[in-house]
Amino acid sequence: MFLIVTDAVMRNVNRDRQQGIRWGLVNRLEDLGFADDLCLLSGTHDDMQMKLKDLTNEAKKTGLTINLKKTKAQRINTNKTDPITLRGKSSEDVDSFTYPGSMVAKVGEAVQDVLQ
Repeated sequence: MFLIVTDAVMRNVNRDRQQGIRWGLVNRLEDLGFADDLCLLSGTHDDMQMKLKDLTNEAKKTGLTINLKKTKAQRINTNKTDPITLRGKSSEDVDSFTYPGSMVAKVGEAVQDVLQ
């Protein structure tokens, strides 16, 4: 049931605009979802901040909240350091993170498989 709610929330977040990363010639990849984890994707800081704000608002409608302690930001191919904020607090910036089975590094690729 949780996955159905999460999917509906993300459909509402992404409904009217494309803020994700370019995927092919005409498509954009907006997010990755696995169990209770979401990985939001964006081409700009402003788009990411807006997507996180929209996600917070849509999740609240269903009684869900985003856990700031588990919220991480990774920037690829940029020197900008403006924080990604949630409820007025900055998320942690990381050089890598584990996402189902792979370590994703700041260089923009999965650098190693992770045994779980």
